[in-house]
Amino acid sequence: MASEENFMRAPAPTPKRTVYTEAMEIFHRAADLIALDKRVRLELEEPDYEHIFYVTAKLKDRLVPLSEEKARTFSNLPETQVRNKEGLELLANGNIILNGRALLGSDVDIRQGHLRLPDGKVYQLVPGESQRFKAYRVQHNQARGPYKGGLRYHREVSLDLFKALAAEMTWKTAIAEVPFGGGKGGIQIDPREYGREEIEAITLRFMYRLKSMIGPDIDIPAPDVGTNPGIMALLYRQYSDGERERHNLRGIVTGKDVRIGGSEGRHKATGQGVAFCIEDYYADRGESVKGKTFIIQGFGNVGSHAANILSQMGARLLAVNDADGTIFNGDGIDVTALSAYVQDPKNLKRSVLGFPGAQRIEKKDLWDVQADILVPAALGGEITAEVAERLRVKLVAEGANGPTTPEADRILEKRGIELIPDIIANAGGVTVSYYEWIQNKRMERWSEAEVDQRLERAMKRNYRIIRDISRNQPRKTEMHDSRQYCIGETVDTRCAAMILALKRIEAHYLLEGFSQ
Repeated sequence: MASEENFMRAPAPTPKRTVYTEAMEIFHRAADLIALDKRVRLELEEPDYEHIFYVTAKLKDRLVPLSEEKARTFSNLPETQVRNKEGLELLANGNIILNGRALLGSDVDIRQGHLRLPDGKVYQLVPGESQRFKAYRVQHNQARGPYKGGLRYHREVSLDLFKALAAEMTWKTAIAEVPFGGGKGGIQIDPREYGREEIEAITLRFMYRLKSMIGPDIDIPAPDVGTNPGIMALLYRQYSDGERERHNLRGIVTGKDVRIGGSEGRHKATGQGVAFCIEDYYADRGESVKGKTFIIQGFGNVGSHAANILSQMGARLLAVNDADGTIFNGDGIDVTALSAYVQDPKNLKRSVLGFPGAQRIEKKDLWDVQADILVPAALGGEITAEVAERLRVKLVAEGANGPTTPEADRILEKRGIELIPDIIANAGGVTVSYYEWIQNKRMERWSEAEVDQRLERAMKRNYRIIRDISRNQPRKTEMHDSRQYCIGETVDTRCAAMILALKRIEAHYLLEGFSQ
C-alpha cells in the first residue's frame, strides 16, 4: 500500500523531446557559453503565459461535390439554373459556399438533398452548423517591451509550436533592437476550406475572446501563415469598435493595409529583410547578388517578395516549392509572371503548380537542384538531416521560422554550407511592424523609401554584429559595434545570433533588477 506521504502525488514527469525543447537547444547552448545569469535563464526557459481557448462560429450552407461513382445515382437529376452566381463561392477543396440568397430566384431541382450545377457535377447540400475551433496565444517574455508576434491560421498548430515561435520572437525582437518581447498564437484551421464571411465571423469571435489578453501596449499581434492585412483589419475593428478614442488603438495590430494605418513597405518587409541579409553576405565577400541562382521553398508572402526582390537584384530563380507542388526551370523562372499566376483569382489554391513557365518536378527533387542560395520560406522543420545531406547550395537564408532541425544544422556546418539564421534573416517583418506601431502612436506616415532605408540599416547592422560574434572579431565601424558581444571564441552563426539576443535581454534584467 502506498505510504501516506506519496498518496495522490503525481509521478515525476518524464522529459520528452518536443518542438519546443528542440527549438530551445540553441538557447541552452548559447546560455552556457555566455554564462547567462541563472535567474535570467529561469525567466526565459518557459513562457510567461500560455492561453488555450475555443472560439465558435456559425458556418454557412455549402455544396459538397459527390464522387463520380456516387453521382451516378443522380444521373437523371436536372440541372439547377443559378441566377445569382455571385452567391456561389468556390473553395480550394472543391466545396461551394452559399452566400446570402444564392439560390433565390433560381430554378432549383433538389433530390434527397442533392442538386446538379451547370458545371455538370452533383453536389450534396450540407446545412451550415456551429463549429468550434481551438485557439492559442502564448506570451513568452516582456522584459524589453510589449509581447509581439503573429497570428497563424493553420491546421497543424499546437501549444508546443506556439511556445517555440513565441520564444523565437523574444530573440528576434532583441536582435532587431526593437522594444518588444515575444508572443505568438492563432487558430487550428485550414482557412482555404472556409468562405470569406465564415473567416470573418471566426476572426471577430477570436478577437472577442482575445481582447482581455492584449492591447497596443501589452501584446500586439501581426500577420503570419494563413493571415493577411484583411484579417488584421477585422481584428482592429473588433478590438476598437465602440471605444471613445478608437484612432488611438490602431497599434493593436500591425501588418494592416496602409489605408487604415498600416506602414508602407510592411507587406514585403520580411522578404525584403531576407534579401538585405543575402546582399550583405555577398558584400562581405566582395561579391554581388547579381548573377547568383536561388531556389525558394514556400511562395507565400515571404517567399514571393524575397524572390521578387532578389530577381530585381539580378539573381535568377530556378525552382519553387509550395504546399501543392514544385516547379523548375533551369533557364530561370519569370518571378513577375509567376506572382501574377499565383494571385490570379482562378487559382484558388494560390499555388505555383501548373505555372506554364516551368516544368513540374517532385518535392524531393527540389533539394537536388544546384544553386547558390536556398531560401526556405514555408513552415518549420522542412530541412531535415536527410535534406541537409542532399542540398547542392552554398548558402541557406532562412525566411521561415525554424525551418532547419538541429541535426540538419550540424550537417550543414560539416558540409561547409553557410547559414543566415531565421532570427536575423526574417526579422524584417517585426522591424517594420515596430515602424508601423511608432507611426500609429505618433499619427505619422512614413514613405516607403524611408521605411526601406531604416530597415536596411537595421538588418545589416545587426547581421554584421552576428558575423563578428561568429568570427570572434570584435570591432567598431561607422555602422556597428560588436565589441561587447564577442565571447573570446568562434561559434556558428546560429549560436552567434542567440548570443546577441541573450546579451541584450540579460542587460534589462541585470540593470533593472527583479520586481518583488
